[in-house]
Amino acid sequence: MYFQKVLAVSLTAMMVCPILFSACSGINNAKNTDTTVALKDEKQEENLSSSNEMDGEYYLGETVFIGDSRTNGLLTYRLLPPEQVFAIDGSTQKSIREQEFVQLEPNGAFLSVEEAVKARQPHRILIAFGVNAIPIMSEEEFMSEFDILIDQLTQVSPNSQIVIQAIFPVSWWKHETMQYLTNENIDHFNELLKQYCTENGYTFFDISDKFKGEDGSLSSSYDAGDGLHFNQHFYQKYIQLLVEQHP
Repeated sequence: MYFQKVLAVSLTAMMVCPILFSACSGINNAKNTDTTVALKDEKQEENLSSSNEMDGEYYLGETVFIGDSRTNGLLTYRLLPPEQVFAIDGSTQKSIREQEFVQLEPNGAFLSVEEAVKARQPHRILIAFGVNAIPIMSEEEFMSEFDILIDQLTQVSPNSQIVIQAIFPVSWWKHETMQYLTNENIDHFNELLKQYCTENGYTFFDISDKFKGEDGSLSSSYDAGDGLHFNQHFYQKYIQLLVEQHP
């Protein structure tokens, strides 16, 4: 019965189409046009997706990351190569300037951050310090040392864009072992960094809320276990946000 109905419909269409040939042709042309447009839109979406992916890869490839152990996690989890990550565990925006530790190529000479930036001339420099400096520096020294570091870097690589990353939170219990390293203090110093960026024309990149729990401290889902450092899940999301937001 089903096939009889299909056949009847087909025969009816065959009789009607010659009479309304031009109309049927118009419908077919419209359908072909719609199909063509749909294919073009699909192709454009594919190209856009591919372009965004390439933009993300290009963005990361043209960025140098300078920081402490939290930045070093990018190397620990092999998300970026050593020639893009200039970081020392336990360092501050002051102490990082005093050491020669960067190798831009295997078995290459050890360079200071300033020398490495001069050699690379990156499109942008992302700087992330704070957790080691807050417990030992006054507000004035904290900001002054940031200013000195950035002055050195912009002098040797004047076309590099400066991005200062907000200090990420710590776990709620971390202040028990590091008295001054509270999330309230971190938020305060982030406000100082934000104001500094506004006054000097730098980019302040703040995604710290993405990693906070309801109480404003570091979410346990991103904690490596010591309340200060981050797990692999954190860095995967961090890279994703960098690619999406392109600070």
